[in-house]
Amino acid sequence: MNKFIKIDVLFFGFIFITSILLLCSWNQTENALELFITRGVIFAISLTIIYLNTFLKSAVFNFFRNIYPVLFAGYFYTETVHYNKLFFNNLDPIFIKFDQWLFGFQPSLEFSKLIPSAWFSELMYFGYFTLYLITLSFVFAMYFKRKTLFLENTFKVTFTLLFFYFIFAIFPSAGPQFYFDLPERAVPTNGYIFKDIMHAIQASAEQPTGAFPSSHVGITFVILILAKKSLPLFFKICFPIAIILTLSTVYIKAHYAVDAIFGLLFAPFIVYLASFIYNYPIKKNP
Repeated sequence: MNKFIKIDVLFFGFIFITSILLLCSWNQTENALELFITRGVIFAISLTIIYLNTFLKSAVFNFFRNIYPVLFAGYFYTETVHYNKLFFNNLDPIFIKFDQWLFGFQPSLEFSKLIPSAWFSELMYFGYFTLYLITLSFVFAMYFKRKTLFLENTFKVTFTLLFFYFIFAIFPSAGPQFYFDLPERAVPTNGYIFKDIMHAIQASAEQPTGAFPSSHVGITFVILILAKKSLPLFFKICFPIAIILTLSTVYIKAHYAVDAIFGLLFAPFIVYLASFIYNYPIKKNP
């Protein structure tokens, strides 16, 4: 147990809790056994990485030992679709009504019609893609520029990812790209390179789950909050990109406008909660 650090406890705790949810959904999931086997493999690989790190004196291996939950987190997003109907059916009608009440129309349907331009469409798809670049570049920048805060901020990024996935497991929402029928759910204007890249990612990783709140927006602004003091140059570079990313979530119909709004509002709360948990004293046996 002395080889474990806080990020390990967080990651394994998430696996344990969501395994219970998955077990409760056993009869509703056709490939439940396959999902448990995959979880077992991830768990075994994680333990192996932790164990080997005590013997291998490698800075590169040590780096990956401390970020493996970030690398594995994407899988657990796609998995929420298998157990997110335990408590509620899709809540999309509520968010559609909320958007209508706030704006008097549906931003997720009208935004792409307002600017039917190939270059703008490409910019929006690029913006949506930048979440992966921002997340990984932040982790790398922390390791090489602010190593004293690397473990803490990597914990907070991991906590943010898993926090959103847990919400998706409890409050299901498919999002406009899955909930609406064609042609409403399609972006009317083709882009160039990044539209194809994002469509490939969406085809392999996106599921009719996890629309509310927008984890794209929430994770990005959590990282910006963490970077503002620790990596000010990173913050200045990424802030305008974060604005594009936020707009893109609605433009490409991945989210309702209310999803993006609540993703932004959740960010400071998540940072506070992650900081509280990370700094919570752990009692040690004398």
